[in-house]
Amino acid sequence: MNTRITAKLAAVLTAFLLLLSLVIPATKAHADELSGRTLEKELREMIDKGILSGYDDGTYRPTEQVSRGQFAAFIARALKLPEAAGSFQDVPKNSKLAKDIYRVQQAGIMGGYSGGIFKPDAPITREQVSLTMMNVLNYSEMVLQETRIDFTDVKEFQSSGSIRAAYYNIRYGIISGIPNKDGSMRFEPKSNATREQAAAFISRYLKAVDAYEPPSLPSIPETPEQPPVPEDPKDPVPPTPEPPVVTKDYYLATISNGKLVKQSKGYKEYLDAANEFNSDKTIQAMYRGNEIIRVRSGFAFGDNTSKAGAVENTIVYFDKDFKKKATYIQQGREMKYLGSNDQYINVQVGATEGYVKHSETDLIPIQLVTDRDHYTVSQWGTLTHHTYNYMTKKSASYYVQLAPDFLQKNGTYYSPDGVHFYDTNQRFAGTFLPYFQFLSARSTTSYTGEELDALISKVLKERADKYGGRYKDAATKSKLVGLGKEFKKLEDDYNVNALLILSLAVHEGDYGMSQTAQTCNNLFGLYKYDSLTKLCPDKGTFKKPGDSAVALVKDFLNPNYMDPANKLDRAQGAAFGNKTTGFNVNYASDPTWGAKAGAHMYELDKAAGGKDYGRYKQFAFTKLEVPTNVRTAPSTNAPILFKYTSRYNGIYQKTSNGLSLGYPLTVIRSVTGDDGKTWYEVFSDDAKAKSGYISSDVVTIVNN
Repeated sequence: MNTRITAKLAAVLTAFLLLLSLVIPATKAHADELSGRTLEKELREMIDKGILSGYDDGTYRPTEQVSRGQFAAFIARALKLPEAAGSFQDVPKNSKLAKDIYRVQQAGIMGGYSGGIFKPDAPITREQVSLTMMNVLNYSEMVLQETRIDFTDVKEFQSSGSIRAAYYNIRYGIISGIPNKDGSMRFEPKSNATREQAAAFISRYLKAVDAYEPPSLPSIPETPEQPPVPEDPKDPVPPTPEPPVVTKDYYLATISNGKLVKQSKGYKEYLDAANEFNSDKTIQAMYRGNEIIRVRSGFAFGDNTSKAGAVENTIVYFDKDFKKKATYIQQGREMKYLGSNDQYINVQVGATEGYVKHSETDLIPIQLVTDRDHYTVSQWGTLTHHTYNYMTKKSASYYVQLAPDFLQKNGTYYSPDGVHFYDTNQRFAGTFLPYFQFLSARSTTSYTGEELDALISKVLKERADKYGGRYKDAATKSKLVGLGKEFKKLEDDYNVNALLILSLAVHEGDYGMSQTAQTCNNLFGLYKYDSLTKLCPDKGTFKKPGDSAVALVKDFLNPNYMDPANKLDRAQGAAFGNKTTGFNVNYASDPTWGAKAGAHMYELDKAAGGKDYGRYKQFAFTKLEVPTNVRTAPSTNAPILFKYTSRYNGIYQKTSNGLSLGYPLTVIRSVTGDDGKTWYEVFSDDAKAKSGYISSDVVTIVNN
């Protein structure tokens, strides 16, 4: 705890360990009634710390109601409130709860009802708990700040003050809400609080107290030197928080004749506009001034432009305060819309749920969407991805690979991450992992250097014959000519798949025919920043094309995007991946960059004879949000080769119809360890070793 926290606040933390002892005597745990409950983690945490005990019969009764008098006693003991006297008509002086009730009353934390009564035996509602905890925060001298959630039952709150009390508690993670089936949240303010909820409030409050630091004067943080990023070198550090939005009128809008039409009535307060939005289903959008900040159903897309007019990426954050960056996305590209309020927009990018700023994002109602990203299956069974940019209004497409059986020819499908597919009715169709998109970059290609040179010559000639134009002399002018053996040597020296290197050169350097490749001998766009006007920057200019390949594996991929020990948090797994896992999380703003690179690898392998496709029969994803060890042998006693740090695994982590996208691994074989369990030999993300072993209980296996 920070030493600046007041003595009063320190006393809160110490005293709260006595909480719940009044009505829940210590006894042996009755685990069955806790297992599987939504708040099981908080319940068990309080039990482990000795804060929550059971009844004499060994039960905890997590759903039993807590009375106002009992909750008053919890607070009084927690805060060590001074003695006080009172005269509630329904609180006899000889009552065991009397002194505690009068202590919280004197402190201004809980009051009574008209007629001079307290109702000590009445169940305390969630709304009352929220107000009480707000008063506890005030008493503890913790700054009150709001974090808003648009609860679907906001009209059931008694007052706007109660709503704000909920928002204050949400800010500190003490109270959240109850999910509805459609993904929205409700609060149930009039529902009675239960013991498991009380345990959760206590657990979260203790964490909030422990982590709290009073506001101080801002200081200038040290900014560590960032290594260059190939495609999106800005990859900006999270900016300083934006100043509060000046209050403007909020307007609601309906759709008429294919256009949004604002209503004439405006609202000064967001909550007033939100109440009307929630109650009137004909309303399709909400404006703040001339900016759409909420839609009933629709899409979000990146639209971030600097004050100087430069196009910027839209940053996606894990948190609603925009402090912990998850990834980023290029201007005009689609994000799945999950909801919004006046402070943030909740989106899905890849399989990651996050938050974006209104100033960097545009919203469009579903009724006004004319084109969007989607997938089709050709008559030859090839999966085709059609992409759309909402800013440029341009469409494009590319072949992924052969489609899985659950995707039908002539059908249209949608997938925000290229793994989980849905039909036009938003019914879940299935999961599919494009092979080369998730194949480990540490795997080796079946092709020799000579075969890769022959492959390069073949695809360049086919390109020239099919397209002509700038590819007319590609067979002789391309900077890829003769690099097959060099790529194979890099595979041996740096443990990076040679066919993967070639596919990146094809993708980033346009088959060695891009202006940067031709003029700067730079096949991969290394050190090329959008802000640079110079075609060939010093670091981005190489004596020969092969030197840029050395820089790719030595200076970019190995230290920054594959090494689990990198200090810049760029390594999210050694595969092309998507915006949740793999290189694509931090390498490129194009959310389909990893899919496109994998598609190039698929086409190159097919042109070379198809020896690599399907060579490895299983992929694996780490499935825990805790550090995961890869060892030198199939034994928990073996040394740790490297460790995956804890990370967010995306929205499918806790669902039954989706694949949790942890760190991606390619399985070489399965073996039985000395513990009798199954272990998997996998390609090592750490370049110092070819392979390592990971226990079956910490990964999810996907058969190819």
